[in-house]
Amino acid sequence: MRSTIRKSIAAVAALGALALGGSALAGAADTTSSSSTNKPPSQARPPREPLAAAVAAKVKAAALEKVPGATVLRTEAGGPYTAPYHAHIRSSAGDQKVVLVSSSFEATAVQADRGRGGRGPGGHHGGRGPGETALTGDTKDKVEAAVKAKYSGATIVRTESNGDAGAPYESHIRTSDGKELEVLVSKDFKVLDAREHPAHP
Repeated sequence: MRSTIRKSIAAVAALGALALGGSALAGAADTTSSSSTNKPPSQARPPREPLAAAVAAKVKAAALEKVPGATVLRTEAGGPYTAPYHAHIRSSAGDQKVVLVSSSFEATAVQADRGRGGRGPGGHHGGRGPGETALTGDTKDKVEAAVKAKYSGATIVRTESNGDAGAPYESHIRTSDGKELEVLVSKDFKVLDAREHPAHP
C-alpha cells in the first residue's frame, strides 16, 4: 500500500515538473517572439553633423566661386574622395551638383549629386558605375584626344559615359607622376574637371 502511494506521489511530481517546464518554454518562446516583433527597423544613415556657421559660410563661398550663379542648398562635413567638406548646390541651369571643398576652403571638384546612395568616399573608381557604358568609335577617340591634350604623357585606363548631363563623358587615367584621375569631359569634348582617386598599390 505504501509503495503504491509513493509511486502515485512520484508520478504527480513528475507531471508537475513537466507542466512547469512546458510553461517555462512557452514563456521563453513568447519573450523571443515579442522581442523580435518589437525590434526597431534598421534605421537610415543618420544625417551629417551641421557645420559651424563660420565654416559653413566659407564652404558656401568656395562653392559659389566655383559655380557662379548657383544656389547652395546645404553644406556638410566630409564628402566623396575624402574631401573634408562639400556643398550641395543647384546650378543656374537647374542641375543639382556637389562641390567638393578642401580644408583650405578651395573648391576642388564639381560632380553630379547622386545622393547618399551614390558615390561615396572611395567612389566607384574601381569599376564602372550604374548606367555607365564604355565609349567606342569616334566619340571615344575625341574624348581621349581631349584628355591627352590636357594631361600629356597620361595612360588611359578606360573611357566611358557619365551620368551627368553637364559632363556626359569621363576618362579614367594614370598621369605621368602616378596620380589616378577621373577626368570629366563635356559634350563638345572639352575637359571640365578632374577628380583624384587614391592610387592603387
